[in-house]
Amino acid sequence: MTRRFVLAAPALSAGACASLGRSALYEAARPMGNSVFAHGVASGDPAVDSVILWTRASPRGDEGLDVVWEVATDEGFVSIVQAGAARATAARDWTVKAEAAGLLPGQDYFYRFRAAGAVSPIGRTRTLPMGAVESLRFAVVSCANHALGYFNVYDHIARGAFDAVLHLGDYIYEYGPGGYDGAAELPDRAHEPAHETVTLADYRARHAQYKRDASLQAMHAAHPVIAIWDDHEAANDSWAEGGENHQPEEGAWGARRAAALQAYEEWMPVRPFAGAARFAHAAYGDLATLVVLETRLHARDRAISFNDLAALATQADAVAFLRDVVGADQRGMLGAEQLTHVRGVLEGTRRPWMLIANQTLMAQVKTPDVAPYLTPETEAALRERWSEAEGFLRASRFGLPLSLDSWDGYPAERERLYAAARAAGVGDLLVLTGDTHTWWANDLTCADGAPIGVELGAASVTSPSPLSEEMAGSRATSLGLLVNRENPAVRYVSGRSHGYLDLTLGREAGRATFVAVDTIMQRRYRVFREASFRLVKQDGRLRMKGPRGLSLFERFLF
Repeated sequence: MTRRFVLAAPALSAGACASLGRSALYEAARPMGNSVFAHGVASGDPAVDSVILWTRASPRGDEGLDVVWEVATDEGFVSIVQAGAARATAARDWTVKAEAAGLLPGQDYFYRFRAAGAVSPIGRTRTLPMGAVESLRFAVVSCANHALGYFNVYDHIARGAFDAVLHLGDYIYEYGPGGYDGAAELPDRAHEPAHETVTLADYRARHAQYKRDASLQAMHAAHPVIAIWDDHEAANDSWAEGGENHQPEEGAWGARRAAALQAYEEWMPVRPFAGAARFAHAAYGDLATLVVLETRLHARDRAISFNDLAALATQADAVAFLRDVVGADQRGMLGAEQLTHVRGVLEGTRRPWMLIANQTLMAQVKTPDVAPYLTPETEAALRERWSEAEGFLRASRFGLPLSLDSWDGYPAERERLYAAARAAGVGDLLVLTGDTHTWWANDLTCADGAPIGVELGAASVTSPSPLSEEMAGSRATSLGLLVNRENPAVRYVSGRSHGYLDLTLGREAGRATFVAVDTIMQRRYRVFREASFRLVKQDGRLRMKGPRGLSLFERFLF
């Protein structure tokens, strides 16, 4: 999405905003840890009989530090069922990770660490269930820029009763000061180190800063997390061989990519992975299958930019470019190895809910025609502010994809994913998406028009949406309505707020609620429902019905 465009675009026809009630006032958590366990505790990648436990033991010199971990069925640790020891060393930046095995399926457990005479905060985790499961509840979240606001979204997730948190990436941001164009940074939230992260030491320091945040600690202590990176864990708009925010003077991309992935593996509660091949999946009893995609650093080809469209002169040129360049069969995001893995998971036991956790927008979304709303003055301002303006205007004129960094930039790969689902008899995928900082509710269809599922896009923890008032001013709602109106696949889109997706799944139906916070500028906040939809199975298809929280125009477009 083009945030620089919306900064320069004119106001469109006004759209009414729904009147949504706010909750009682919350105050975000304060730090939980002590001097030894200053970065809190975390758990993740649950299995039916095990879970990964994580902490960091702050060093007391150069020598290693012995750390004991304990798992109990009660918060008082009267009934300890598993325990073990690990050693924190400088080689892993003093982080400790242990697999607590021999656990029972579908059970809540409490865990803690001991080292140097100190005891960590207590965490709660949960193993995957087996057999009959009546319901599940996930919090789906992404895109947390420390410098741009307080993590109130994480704080509210910590207060909920979830089976797991699905983190879809941009857990950290690599930017130095002022790295996010047009977004104001808070002085007391400035990034550490005070420059762009490039080396292993840089990435470790940035992860450490984020893990000191009290709201993030609270979320990790409350729920197991299933996480995958997006681009900013390495560099903006990254792919297997490079990144938009990586320059030659910053050294070899391979070294930077390896450093980012090493820091991620050290600082996150994830199971070991080789290179960028983190191919995760989970089965929630007989109710849901979850497949986690890696679409950035393993096999992605370089994204096409708007600058690549600037030379298109006619509609025929645009059609040929879309067919021969964007649609080239060899353009990939997943790679053959991962696609084989996904196919194998989908061909396994068929469950009522088949979920795909994914980074970038999967639905087909074309650039809206903005020509009727541009004056010569605003078009000149757009060109002055944005080096890719000419390409964007061509995309708008010819109806080309809104984001070529998303699956729209890799349509052949998207069809291969859909074909794998169809071959497994799955025509009702539920795709969960991050990256755009924007709420989305989209219908998904194959190139031949066959329905394949529904996509729900979570907004962000702090990163601004191109359709937010911060970036687009009074034009925000009307720009969202324009995207909605010109794209049949888009049932709802909004960038008005920050928040997370509260997803509840039952045997016959589900509900998706976009839970928003009213501020990220201070630690006291309220929450409200941005929108809500029922998810129902009908004639072998997954459909969205019963929207709540929508304005009159939004409901009409839905």
